[in-house]
Amino acid sequence: MTKKKNQDYTLEYKWLENDLSKSSMLKSVSHVDMDDYRLIPLYPTLEDITDGPPSLCANQVNRPYASCDEYLNNFFRLMREDFVSVIRDTLKTYKQGLDTQTMWYYANVKIETKRNSSVTMFFRFDTPIHAKAFNYENSKRFKNGALLLLSKDKFTTFSLGIITDTFRLNKGIVGVDVVDFEEVNKWISIDLLEPQVFYEPYRYVLGVFQDLCETNFPMKNYIIHGIKEISYPSYLVGNSIYTINGITFDILQNDQWPSAEILNMDINQYEAFKGALTKEFVMIQGPPGTGKTYIGLEIVKIIIENMYDTNKIKHPIMVVCMTNHALDQFLEGIWKITRNISRFGRGTKSDILVNYIPNMSVARKDECANIYVDAKRNVKTSIQKENEHLFNIKEVDRNEGVVDLSLLIQVLEESGFNTWFQDSYDLLAWLLHDISAVNGINPIDFIKKDKLLATQLSKSNKNEANKKVYFITLKSIKLYCTQIQCQLNGMSHNQKDDKVPKKQDLEHALKIMKTVEDYIVKHLKLYKSRSENYKNQNNRDLLEKRDRWLLYYNWVRLYLTKEYNSIKNMKDTTRQCRRDMNKFKSIGFLKPVQNKYVIGMTTTAAAKNRYLLKNLKCPIVIIEEAAEVLEPHIVASLSEYCEHVILIGDHKQLRPQTANHNIGKKYRLDISLFERMVNNKIPSYVLAEQHRMRPEIAGLVAPTIYPYLRNHVSVMERPHVKGVGMDIFCMTHNVHEEKNNELSSFVNSVEANYLVALADYLLKQGYYPEDITIMAMYNAQVVYISNLINSPPFEHLENIRVSSVDAYQGEENEIVLLSLVRSNNNNSIGFLKTNNRVCVALSRARLGFYMAGDLKLLARASKLWNSIKTYLCSLNALGPKLLLKCQIHNKVIGSASSGLDFEKLTGCQLKCNVKLSCGHLCKELCHIEDRGHLMVKCSNVCNRKCPRDHQCRKMCHEECLCQELINEITNCGHIVQGKCSDIEYMKCDIKVKKILNCGHTLEKKCYEQFNCIEVCNKSNSNCLFRHLCKKPCGVNCGLCTYPIPIIMKCGHISELSCSQQPDTVECSECKEGNQIPPMSTEKKL
Repeated sequence: MTKKKNQDYTLEYKWLENDLSKSSMLKSVSHVDMDDYRLIPLYPTLEDITDGPPSLCANQVNRPYASCDEYLNNFFRLMREDFVSVIRDTLKTYKQGLDTQTMWYYANVKIETKRNSSVTMFFRFDTPIHAKAFNYENSKRFKNGALLLLSKDKFTTFSLGIITDTFRLNKGIVGVDVVDFEEVNKWISIDLLEPQVFYEPYRYVLGVFQDLCETNFPMKNYIIHGIKEISYPSYLVGNSIYTINGITFDILQNDQWPSAEILNMDINQYEAFKGALTKEFVMIQGPPGTGKTYIGLEIVKIIIENMYDTNKIKHPIMVVCMTNHALDQFLEGIWKITRNISRFGRGTKSDILVNYIPNMSVARKDECANIYVDAKRNVKTSIQKENEHLFNIKEVDRNEGVVDLSLLIQVLEESGFNTWFQDSYDLLAWLLHDISAVNGINPIDFIKKDKLLATQLSKSNKNEANKKVYFITLKSIKLYCTQIQCQLNGMSHNQKDDKVPKKQDLEHALKIMKTVEDYIVKHLKLYKSRSENYKNQNNRDLLEKRDRWLLYYNWVRLYLTKEYNSIKNMKDTTRQCRRDMNKFKSIGFLKPVQNKYVIGMTTTAAAKNRYLLKNLKCPIVIIEEAAEVLEPHIVASLSEYCEHVILIGDHKQLRPQTANHNIGKKYRLDISLFERMVNNKIPSYVLAEQHRMRPEIAGLVAPTIYPYLRNHVSVMERPHVKGVGMDIFCMTHNVHEEKNNELSSFVNSVEANYLVALADYLLKQGYYPEDITIMAMYNAQVVYISNLINSPPFEHLENIRVSSVDAYQGEENEIVLLSLVRSNNNNSIGFLKTNNRVCVALSRARLGFYMAGDLKLLARASKLWNSIKTYLCSLNALGPKLLLKCQIHNKVIGSASSGLDFEKLTGCQLKCNVKLSCGHLCKELCHIEDRGHLMVKCSNVCNRKCPRDHQCRKMCHEECLCQELINEITNCGHIVQGKCSDIEYMKCDIKVKKILNCGHTLEKKCYEQFNCIEVCNKSNSNCLFRHLCKKPCGVNCGLCTYPIPIIMKCGHISELSCSQQPDTVECSECKEGNQIPPMSTEKKL
């Protein structure tokens, strides 16, 4: 949006690939054909902001589309306006100086660094305005792929950038790929706006829609034309014999199918299962708890067993989900069926799937790498040429001077005027022919000869090929005049230096150029005028001055038209070059995934990897939670090779979310493909038996939302929630909400404190943290509750999951606590009016469901909530206080209307009275913990006796160990005394003397071992010299170790043990062996 020349050809591949051409950044291009959606820039232009909302057509939710072009054109414009409108409103609000929750504003942002060979800049920003506390972890700010607006003039003009690096975000530094890189790099201080719309999914989907047409649109018979007769998948031709549960049959023959009972399915699951395997376009609607994910996994299992394990299909199944969380859940189920899977993207939080992300480094070594580099270069060259022509249009349309003859020469040739002018001076002289001479000097002659003016003219705007656009501009004339005036101002009155131009000459020059300037300004106003007077005039010099300028401007208009037509052709060339580039890139990326059975992607990743999917030729596409996905996202996930589409979802739960609420509601963009197909009576299958909720909880959504929903027998005998009076309850209140500006959301601290305290109470009833989920209708409430359970005194609750309603679709838990949040005097309940979101919130619990909210407000504002209130009243499950019961005695122990009430709770005051293992009754007050009484200490006196019939005198919980003193005759015949419990271990400690076998006499205690400790003094074994043994008497003497000297062969004397063999000894001094028999200096005994 700046006045800088277009520099897109310097951008890295990522910008080329994503169609970031400067055509989307022009400050004013009046010639863009907005009727052809394929030529509309993907990025917002200044016209998008200044011209206001475009004319749009609503999504046709109840009838088919007339053609492919109508469909693509309609959805392209709706999707584009969905994000552009947010940016438009953001800038409007900013310029009005109003506070807003649609943007984040950062003033005085500084350029920190720039990355070499890239368009990435790193910006340092201060604490954001209007945000005293800024928690990046819980904030939506600065997401990779988000669009930023940068400006140096308070957004009179702006440039665009996309966030690509957030590694140093905690230090206030963010990496941004900037469009006008070189221009922005000159800015000293930058203001930055971040609209609260995530751009990345839009650019990929819009790019796909510009590439789709009648010939490559997938499943157009159903998606566009609404045909109700569904064919079977073409891959089943000759391959329709399946084996299911050990039964082999032709699945296209209805009478050969085994019964629902044999397949262990209810009738609705059975029909959906059959349809999913035999129809090429299938929709399975699954209300909460009806097992749609189970059916989806069964379908994948059977297809893999019959088509992939048998090698009948060689291209992978593609699984697509809107969110990473939903994708992880479904792929983990498939992982149990087969390990031959790949999961695209780095958004997984699954410890299992992180090992199945394809290794793209393999692709970089592919043989197509060189071809890809050439194709990339062609894209760069094509965009460079396109930008050159775009710059010419932009500059010429500014009408700031006389266009250089080089630009008009082709138009002149085609119009027959090519012989009129020899050069740009000749053209200018013709246009200025009636300017009077100034002091005898002709202005044209002056312009030709003046060196300073020639320098200024050479600096006129040039395009990317360094070619001049204007021969002379008002700007260059004004700059020349300013320089002349400066020289005059600096010239002394007594100037005598001949090398300095005379004052009179400068004054003449100034006067001449002022005359030229006034003349050109006057005639530039004729730009928009029309005249036919110049027709049939072959002599250029006979035309009047006005007609000369009108003829000149006719040539300019012909030039602009010609340039625009060239751009249209170049865009086609660029698009084809980009297709070639992505084709070769995707061929390289095939290697890591082409032999997989299943690949998984989010809808954004599928659109982003469009050309990869085209080369993968996935014949089967399964879209989970399809009713939550915007229709263009689903279409962008399909390829022309798709033969079988299975949509699994529930259009009565969450609808797709749009960035602009008005675009979603007024133009029906929030109606999913799933729901639109249902509205158009395309056949679908409905699961009707729920296996999740106890009947009282199911009553919240059936029959109000699901008239046909049945309860499976397994939910009839669900155990009651322990410690509370009811399994379903809503604590109603009228304490008002608070606004969280950072998250553009709402908080209700009363509800948060109440539900956290209730969760703590339920843990004390014996439940595990994994059994409980706390949900909230607003994200700010989720953050608030998360902070509570991670702070004293509730740190022990940290493993309880806290989630928004939207993030919990498709999941369930034993006990769910729900915060409704909204309470005010304005009867404003926000999206609690949305039945789809309410349906999800009310249907996640298996055993117990507890809400906190202002039901009076909700019932006034919504018919659905009024019905829910009536139902709760019929169960006596609505009120300001939740009754709390002793789960042992089934007695009310109190009630709770606030979090503080749980702290005051004293619990059941009745005695436990459970019979302990000792036979006594537990005297403790009723307790939930340790129901097995493993830790309870009985306080009764022990009534047990020891084997000698002594009565125990200790407490029951103590170990008996009889303490009575008794006399006992030991084996030695002595009498000893000790405690009764120790008698078996008592030892006789009377001292006695004993003559040992060695002849020595020893005195010890009776029980001690009598080992002699006197010195032996016997001769050592085999000792030639009869040395005496010095070991204790009872120890074996062994070999003699008495040291004796010997004379070595070398003459040295060494010492060795008496029993040691002399011939094995080396001299310690010279290391020679001894060959002389030892001679002892000791006399033999």
